[in-house]
Amino acid sequence: MVQHGALRTSLEGMKRIASITMRRDNERRDLESQSHTKSSGRTHSIWWNVFIDLPLLAVVLTVLGLYEFRVIPSHKAGFFCQDPKLNYTLNGDTVSGAALVSSALLLPIAFILITEVFLLDSEYLVRSRTTEALRRTALLFRAYSYGFCFNFIIVEVMKGITGMPRPVFFDQCAPDTNVDCIPGEYVSTFECTSSNSWWAQYDSYHSFPSGHTSLSVYCGLFIAWYLQRRAFSWSGRTVLLVPFLQLCCASYAALCSLSRITDHRHHWWDVLVGAVVGVLTMLFAVLVICDNFSIVREREDASRIPKSTTNLLYGTQRARPSS
Repeated sequence: MVQHGALRTSLEGMKRIASITMRRDNERRDLESQSHTKSSGRTHSIWWNVFIDLPLLAVVLTVLGLYEFRVIPSHKAGFFCQDPKLNYTLNGDTVSGAALVSSALLLPIAFILITEVFLLDSEYLVRSRTTEALRRTALLFRAYSYGFCFNFIIVEVMKGITGMPRPVFFDQCAPDTNVDCIPGEYVSTFECTSSNSWWAQYDSYHSFPSGHTSLSVYCGLFIAWYLQRRAFSWSGRTVLLVPFLQLCCASYAALCSLSRITDHRHHWWDVLVGAVVGVLTMLFAVLVICDNFSIVREREDASRIPKSTTNLLYGTQRARPSS
């Protein structure tokens, strides 16, 4: 009886060891399969990027370049002779185009990177925390860049189709047919004769909609929404910091937008439609491309899988001998 009991105990122990070994082997195969799937998917994505994405990007940039350098002609809307709404003096921009584009590209990187660094767990080392924050920032900025490009292309297409003159049109373009025309008469054709550069003359009849407004609204609201979704989940947040930063984002959008009216660079309806374009492209980027910023949460969950699986494998193995 003692021998039978010992034999039974030995068999049960062997079965438990075999069960643990099989479970570990199965989970290891699952991890290897996931790793192989990710690597093969990554290779597949690279081929798509090389043969589909890059050619499409080259085509879009080429068309935009041809349009900007007037190789592809754009529409030129007419004007009413000596229209006072087009007779403002050109005095420059409160927010230049270079300042707008640089801020719209750099501000999201700064906000996202700093926020993601603080959101990472304290168990990360400083170097690994910075690396992971950079990866998350790159992931979100890629989505932001898609919306940024959509916004820019939509505005440029609308400008080319409408060809509406700016409030400083007479000063910036000096149309030849505005000299001998009858006041109030509609003039359908013209050529610019001012001493300004060809780009300034070309830009004088591309008022609708406001590109400054669309980009600044897109940037400001995107960052404000990001802070609402991500920064408020930080357990160590202050009470007023995040709302203050969101207020700064809204003020940035308002400054860039309303200054276009006070500088007489746009009509009020140009700014209104530009704001609508900015809001719509922001919603598309946030809700469709970023999936309301859940793409970062999915990365957070994925980063925890290897650690939890390792604990399951080796923690169980350590627990068995002690019993």
